[in-house]
Amino acid sequence: MKFPAPLLCIPLALSFSLRSYAEESPPWYQVEILVFSQQDLYHNEQHRKDLQLSYPENWRVLTGSSIDAAQPDTVQPTNPAAPETNTALAQEGLTGTTERPYVSLSNKNFKLGGDDYALKRAPGYQVLLHQAWRQQGLGEDQSPWIIVAGGEAYGDHHELEGSVRLVLNRHLHFQADLWHTRFGAPTATIPADSMPVSADSASPQPSANTTQTWPTLPVQPWRQHHVDENQTTDINQPQASNPPAWSYQTPHFAVNDMVSLNQSTRLKLGELMYLDHPNMGVLVMVSRHKAGSGE
Repeated sequence: MKFPAPLLCIPLALSFSLRSYAEESPPWYQVEILVFSQQDLYHNEQHRKDLQLSYPENWRVLTGSSIDAAQPDTVQPTNPAAPETNTALAQEGLTGTTERPYVSLSNKNFKLGGDDYALKRAPGYQVLLHQAWRQQGLGEDQSPWIIVAGGEAYGDHHELEGSVRLVLNRHLHFQADLWHTRFGAPTATIPADSMPVSADSASPQPSANTTQTWPTLPVQPWRQHHVDENQTTDINQPQASNPPAWSYQTPHFAVNDMVSLNQSTRLKLGELMYLDHPNMGVLVMVSRHKAGSGE
């Protein structure tokens, strides 16, 4: 039986179309980070206090992370450039995968478990954060910053705070904007209406006639996002006298010391990379991941 020539071309054209679609789909990666502090054994280092601390506008949190569990249910990531669903989900009818990006992985998926164990046993080191997730490789305009927090909690803040992200342009790059705070004794509770109103505003600069102090820790963006949604814009309407239970009603802790790490490094797949700092370090491992494989 002979088929018309146009019908014979349909399967071939569909094959080329699917192949092209797969080739254009951004690759998947597993990202794993291990952040640790290095103790100043002699307590004689003097750190700069003119730090500029801020959170990016293009942010999100990892699903299933401690931050995700703490944030209000109404908060959504402020990430208009990157789609909430990934290409693999859009291809479900073609590839059958339903991989979700930006989900915090359990430690059974960790590849830096040995490094974690060694650092915890080594004197002078403290593991602040060990986290892994999977995502597609996106360009600088699309790739979101992942908000992270680790170490001990002091009121509404953690010893380690900041954001990280993976960027794919011609090459893979990992970017980190982190700060590590050493807190002191608790002080008086700070009312919610006296806290900073902008999550990404720069820390205030002291005047020339005053002693320089540590910068104010920026409001976590998911907290600020929730505050903005609940603020009354009508000046004739009374303002709420009782802030939400999660807001800044926990003890405020004095800041004894603070260091920041703002670095970017080019990555090699499957190789351990290190962001160096005199007082803290970041181990990064990025490997290719086959979406839907669970491996």
